[in-house]
Amino acid sequence: MTPFHSSVRRTETPIDSLPDDRSGFVEAPTVLLVDDDEAFIQLVADYLEDEHGFETVTVTCPAAALDHLEDDGRADCVVSDYRMPETDGLAFLEMITEAYPNLPFVMFAGQGSEAVASRAIRQGADDYLQKDTGEARYDLLANRIRHCVTIARQRRQLDELYDAIEDAGHAILVTDGAGKITYANPTMSDLSGYDESELLGETPALLNSGEHDEGFYEQLWETIRDGDIWHGEVVNERKDGTRYVIDQTIAPITDGRSTDGYVAINRDVTDRVERERDLRRFRKAVERAGHAIMITDADGRIEYVNPAFESQTGYDSREVIGETPAILESGVHDQSFYDDLWATIADGDVWHGEVVNERKNGTRFIIDQTISPITTEGGTIDGYVAINRDVTERKEREQELERFRSAVKYAGHGVVITDENATIEYVNDAFEEITGYTASEVVGETPALLKSGEHDDEFYRDLWETILDGEVWHGEVINERKDGSHFAVDQTIAPITDGDGAIDGYVAINRDVSQLKAYRAELEAQNERLTQYGETVAHDLRNPLTLLEADLENLTHVVKATDGDVDPETVLEACSNLSETLERMRNLIDDLLTMAEQGQLVLDPEPVSLRAVAEEAWRQVDSDDASLSVTETTVEADPDRLRELLSNLFRNAVEHAGPDVDVRVGPLERVAGFYVEDDGPGIDPDDRAVVLERGYTTDESGTGFGLAIVDQIADAHGLTVSVAEGSAGGARFEFSPDDAHERN
Repeated sequence: MTPFHSSVRRTETPIDSLPDDRSGFVEAPTVLLVDDDEAFIQLVADYLEDEHGFETVTVTCPAAALDHLEDDGRADCVVSDYRMPETDGLAFLEMITEAYPNLPFVMFAGQGSEAVASRAIRQGADDYLQKDTGEARYDLLANRIRHCVTIARQRRQLDELYDAIEDAGHAILVTDGAGKITYANPTMSDLSGYDESELLGETPALLNSGEHDEGFYEQLWETIRDGDIWHGEVVNERKDGTRYVIDQTIAPITDGRSTDGYVAINRDVTDRVERERDLRRFRKAVERAGHAIMITDADGRIEYVNPAFESQTGYDSREVIGETPAILESGVHDQSFYDDLWATIADGDVWHGEVVNERKNGTRFIIDQTISPITTEGGTIDGYVAINRDVTERKEREQELERFRSAVKYAGHGVVITDENATIEYVNDAFEEITGYTASEVVGETPALLKSGEHDDEFYRDLWETILDGEVWHGEVINERKDGSHFAVDQTIAPITDGDGAIDGYVAINRDVSQLKAYRAELEAQNERLTQYGETVAHDLRNPLTLLEADLENLTHVVKATDGDVDPETVLEACSNLSETLERMRNLIDDLLTMAEQGQLVLDPEPVSLRAVAEEAWRQVDSDDASLSVTETTVEADPDRLRELLSNLFRNAVEHAGPDVDVRVGPLERVAGFYVEDDGPGIDPDDRAVVLERGYTTDESGTGFGLAIVDQIADAHGLTVSVAEGSAGGARFEFSPDDAHERN
């Protein structure tokens, strides 16, 4: 790269025309005089010192001069004779220019040829002057020395200046009068991304980013063309298209009469501008933030609060600046709470927690507070910033919700909460107990999980139309448990709305009415049975009453026919008939009462041992020759009513199969349930469909209610009775759950 200062040229001004300025130097030059004529050189030295204020060093040979310079002796100019014994002036000049190229050298020699002068100038001498005596010649020498030193010093200053420019931290551009770039320092290349060769000959318009309009640049050029300095911020564009911001100062380069060019000093302020922009954004964000923001110094004195702080606390900023946050203390927290807080932030850590503060009017509010230390670049804590989010309403809602959750959790009814899309978000313990599903199994699902298939699409469409309109739906729903069993709920579904009235979800309260429905069904069944019993009593008692009336009429006729002479045998026979009729009526009434009792639904069955109940029932059978064998199993039943069922079957076996009957009891093989069978004659296949009906009997003395009672008790347990042939050919009664028959 061609140095900028290479264009500096040696002055062409004739030395003789320079003024005799004896006070032009701030610092007097030191002149090293070299001449073998010691008396002459001392004469010159005295004159230069006395008349021109120079400092001089005199030596009589070049070797002594070089020793002086090598010993770090000071010299601003060397004045040397040409003819000297050891080394002539030209050889000495060559030594000086080689060792000290920037040291001015004046050849002050005696009469010589023009060739010597020409050679001296070509070898680097700054001037040549013929030696002569007299003040005029010494003044001329002083003038020549002064000029050479001035030029040398200017060159040195320029070198220092441009060296500084080359290494400057700021980007520097120099242009000619037309604005074409004649120089750019390395910093400018680094900043713009353009090499110096790419910048030279171009105009600064190469760097235009489009951020500024024509008026901006017109005003800039008007300023510097008027000879004034322009200063401002400019957004430029790098070679790669990215932008940067410079703080730019442009000054004209003039000779006092015209402008030769311009120099622009550009300080990269991109980072600063971005920081300032970020700070403006931050300030704007802070001012408009919904959260209260407070900034304190390192001692906790408040320096700034935003408008949200004023709204939140009721204090004006002027009332709190200079105070400490203790002005907001409510008394809810003890001193250790604040000690821990301050210990955390004083260690440079962030503190976060909930604080109960007090407003200016004395009311309390709760904030979710985050306090962060503000540190300097050296890591010293310079202050603190606290961001306070008012959570008073949220905490109140949380307390209400907690009370609600507590109430819901322990409520006897099943509670389901869904979002607006009916996705389940919460169920309580009662829901789990009713449905058999755990909360983790249903959260994320929809209530359709519980559909039993009992209701058609129209049912659910009416339900959804109601709640989507924001109204409460109430009705009875048959749902299905996890185990597949059905249950009935009295259900109320209400929409959950937000502050604007928009539906945000739904809450369903489900009251399990399965038992209630069972009671209701049982009550209806009992009413039906009472009606049937009434009809049965009227029908079944009419026959024995008719017989009783006939026997009484017969007895009366016998008495009247004997005309007072009664035959005892005849009377006893008539009374025997009456007794049999009365016994039949008594049995009939007992069986009717038994059916009324045993027909009630079993609501709380329990696991019972089939063997234990069967053996207890067998003890009620009056037959010593009959035998019972039981294969153990456990059944869900009311033990007393199960015993009644087995007793009726055992008596039926003894009555129809004989007193030596063998009875077997055990579990069914393919389905849940049990069987009872004997080794008697069995039941005709044509009669198996009717043997369980009330009043069916093959015994004239029987009531026909024994097997009907068995069927009634089985039905009360949810069991179906099937009549089949036993393994030994006798009668076999199988008891299995109703749903087993539905599945089959």
